[in-house]
Amino acid sequence: MTVCPKCGNEMREGEAFCQVSIAEVQTSPTTGILGMPGVNMPPVETSRDERILWRERTDEKRGLFGRRGIRVVRIQGMRCVQCGYIEFYAQG
Repeated sequence: MTVCPKCGNEMREGEAFCQVSIAEVQTSPTTGILGMPGVNMPPVETSRDERILWRERTDEKRGLFGRRGIRVVRIQGMRCVQCGYIEFYAQG
């Protein structure tokens, strides 16, 4: 069990994410609703969860022009069940 550095209670592992909502307009390439030009279906909203990532440059040179490499890692975290304290760390 991981112990909270603030209050000494239990911490649980998790991951941070952002919920992204996207409105998509449904249209027909030639006509809108009921065959009427310029009349479109109302937007349909969809959502999905996106993880938060950490991106950093590496010292590794790549390609013909010697561009620096980039490393991407997932962000994980721990949250205290009592006081709500959260700490994040890059995994891997």
